Amino acid sequence: MAKDIIVVGGGIVGVCSALLLQRAGHKVRLIDAKTPGRETSYGNAGVFAEASFVVLNSPGLIKLLPKLLFNRTLKLRVNHLFLLKRLPWFLKFLSYCRAAHVLHAAGALRQLLTLSLDIHKDLIKAAGVGHLLRQTGWLKLFRTEAGFAEFSKELAVIKSFGARFTVYDREQIRQIEPGLKPVYCKAVLMDDTCTVSSPADLTDAYVRLFQAAGGVVEQTKVTGLNQQESGWCVQCGAQKFTADDVVLAAGAWSAEIASWLGYQIPMAWERGYHMHLQPGDGPALTRPIHDIEAGFVMSPMDQGMRVTSGVELTDRDAPPNYRQIDYSVTMARQAYDMKDRLDQTPWMGRRPTLIDSLPMIGAAPRHDGLWFNFGHQHLGLSLAPGSAQLLTALIENAPPPSAAAAFSPTRFRL
Repeated sequence: MAKDIIVVGGGIVGVCSALLLQRAGHKVRLIDAKTPGRETSYGNAGVFAEASFVVLNSPGLIKLLPKLLFNRTLKLRVNHLFLLKRLPWFLKFLSYCRAAHVLHAAGALRQLLTLSLDIHKDLIKAAGVGHLLRQTGWLKLFRTEAGFAEFSKELAVIKSFGARFTVYDREQIRQIEPGLKPVYCKAVLMDDTCTVSSPADLTDAYVRLFQAAGGVVEQTKVTGLNQQESGWCVQCGAQKFTADDVVLAAGAWSAEIASWLGYQIPMAWERGYHMHLQPGDGPALTRPIHDIEAGFVMSPMDQGMRVTSGVELTDRDAPPNYRQIDYSVTMARQAYDMKDRLDQTPWMGRRPTLIDSLPMIGAAPRHDGLWFNFGHQHLGLSLAPGSAQLLTALIENAPPPSAAAAFSPTRFRL
């Protein structure tokens, strides 16, 4: 039976949720305080990371803790006051650093990631934006043999779940990406990974599909959420919108909104930064590259060369700290010739991460007609369409397209 549904959150997860629910026959309204796709979804590396299913909380993380906690790695910067304030969250996160959890999460994410990639390709074709799609893979690079040896443990898990990759040595790296400087001794090309040259343009194209089919977008801030006898009321200042069901897909703001109804979501925020630079005069990069040891990604975009930083663990709304992205740009210049910075100030986004590094997709435990779809950490772009299809199946009480239990809100006491 068709429903009136409100989706709260206009990032790529919310937009895909609105679009796939609409395609299933529902009447959908999408609400966000900003233009869709202009918050966290705007600033990613544009990667459909179908092979990125090995979660951060693994046994190897425990060994790295001393370096991480003392900010001796570019991959992660920790605000120690935030750590102390959120110590219970960190301890719960570390409690999932088990081999069994790595395999459990990998199996669930692998299904959802491959499903998402197929849906992305279909939506890109339907939206007429095939020019954004690149099917050249994603190159992970290593400056030392020791760094590659450490990553080989993750490669073993990746291989066991059927993801395809190719290993290259120093000379082969020069052949496939002649623009890179000779600072890398090993590379792993994730063969089936696809990328886009503008995440913002991709989101815009999906929104146009949604609106062309009758979908409504409201650019206004949600200030209240109330269950009524006949459904739900979403308050936006003086405006009120009613619906049969509400989907909460507001990314880093989802836990705050859910708390209005008494839910305690175990979420923290992995903040990240990017900076665009003008490419140099040498050969152009043909794909995004991920310097594993230096902790940055460099991705050719329509706006220029986008350099993204590692993770900053701090309060969601703490003042920006540009030290990490500045250092990432310095390290990126060691690998590729680039000219001036193109942005006046670095961009910053907030990735929502739950204690088990898996998103929460499914029915809210104590409120009929309320649905959760958030917590996608670094994989929002990669997981958005699959998460939306899974959510649509759950709302329609249909067989889910992938393992739903791993993402169910009921796995936590909320």
